[in-house]
Amino acid sequence: MKKSKTVCLILLALVLVIVGSAALFAACGPKNDPKTLNIVALNAGYGKEWLEKLADKFEADHPGYKVNLDNAIHEAPTLISSHINSKNNIDDLYISVGSSWKTYAAQGKFVALDDFVEEEVDNVKIKDRLNAAYANSIYFPDKNGTMHTYRLPWTAEIGGIYYNKTMFDKYGWGDWLKEKYTDNTTGLPETYAQLKALCDKIVEDSIPSESGMKAQPVKPFVYTGANPDYFDYTVYTWWAQLSGEEAMREFFKYKSASNWNTSNPTYANLQKATQLWKDLLGNSDYVMDKCEGMSNHTAQTNFANGRAAMMFNGGWLYNEILDYEINNDFELGLMKTPVVEGAKDSSIVYTIGEDQYIAIPASSTKQELAKDFIKLIVSDFGCKTFLEEAHGVLAYNGNINLDDIDDNYLKNMMQVKNSYEHAFTDYPTVTALDNAKNSTSLLWFSDLVMIWGTASLRPYQSLISSNPKSVEEAFSQIAGQVSGQWSTWKTNAGIN
Repeated sequence: MKKSKTVCLILLALVLVIVGSAALFAACGPKNDPKTLNIVALNAGYGKEWLEKLADKFEADHPGYKVNLDNAIHEAPTLISSHINSKNNIDDLYISVGSSWKTYAAQGKFVALDDFVEEEVDNVKIKDRLNAAYANSIYFPDKNGTMHTYRLPWTAEIGGIYYNKTMFDKYGWGDWLKEKYTDNTTGLPETYAQLKALCDKIVEDSIPSESGMKAQPVKPFVYTGANPDYFDYTVYTWWAQLSGEEAMREFFKYKSASNWNTSNPTYANLQKATQLWKDLLGNSDYVMDKCEGMSNHTAQTNFANGRAAMMFNGGWLYNEILDYEINNDFELGLMKTPVVEGAKDSSIVYTIGEDQYIAIPASSTKQELAKDFIKLIVSDFGCKTFLEEAHGVLAYNGNINLDDIDDNYLKNMMQVKNSYEHAFTDYPTVTALDNAKNSTSLLWFSDLVMIWGTASLRPYQSLISSNPKSVEEAFSQIAGQVSGQWSTWKTNAGIN
């Protein structure tokens, strides 16, 4: 049957409306200027001043081109998730955090940088400029198990125990340590036993808080309940001290569920390290009240204002505190992580940053321009700029003369960092020559298995809550979870 003329006209009108709407929507979408490099970057603890300085140099070196940093914001991870799944993604470079980078890489949404890391910056190959702890972690398997470079690391921070240097000097705690321990040359706790003794000394001194909370004397520690992963930076270092570098590398192959059983000496050492941590933070005499509910800002403000002498934290702490209004002459210090009894390696440190990434979205139309910006980041200029502006350390071995650095804390931090002989991360120990297919390393790559069994089982909070578990109970629970889920995890990760 023939359609009537009226029906045909109506259908034609609808088609025109739909086509017009689509054209209008396209016109309203973001414009992809071929002369503008669009960067999405996390603007949190490190700020974005370092990026702005790099952008200025990049534009000077690339006349006619601009760098768009409008999306250098705290919500960068969420923005990247939204943009990378959009058909109209104009992003050219990502600098952010979060384990979601593994998903993007597995889905082919990042540019492979295999050839790029062979290029030179300041006469050194990019892959050779990497901090040694990241030697393996630039590689990631494709769907066939072949390793490629899809992301580069961002920072190579150390964390640990930060201290209020002003208070240590004022109350003579450093001199006390030197007098009590004749082999102590630094005036800081050099062993775990010395750290506990210092905590007892601070409690014994019962110093009135100089800034608010007068009823509560200065405590040895304050911590942020919002980020229990900050404890990892010290606990993992103690773990590695007890186990040694080779045992850690073997553990990170994630060979079987027996990894997470205390019959495995390496995992048993993680339990020991966690117990050492609990002996400090689980002692109410050592810790400020109500830390379990404190935000980063509140806890760090309490620390800077002299309500606690020490704090477990990461390398971004200094840059964040610089923006605070502080009521005293605060000076920050970072101590080398005290050595625990029975340590096999007293000069090893956990490197923070394995969940960070610098990557180029595969949809970018300016990939070569993005690579040029990455080269600027990893250059000597980029490393020095990050140190001076973000007060942190990039994951690259830049040629930085500490005599050129005026900031006392930055010198202190770099001296501590350089004093360690070995560094490690929790990335699987695989190389570009390995084929990861059917390897249990895929469990890590698929983000199903982490150090603690699963991320949700990280036990810190349950160990120091109002009704705490014992360390033995927590680790038994983790072992049971891993044992029960191992086969399922292997199936989900595509392991035969």
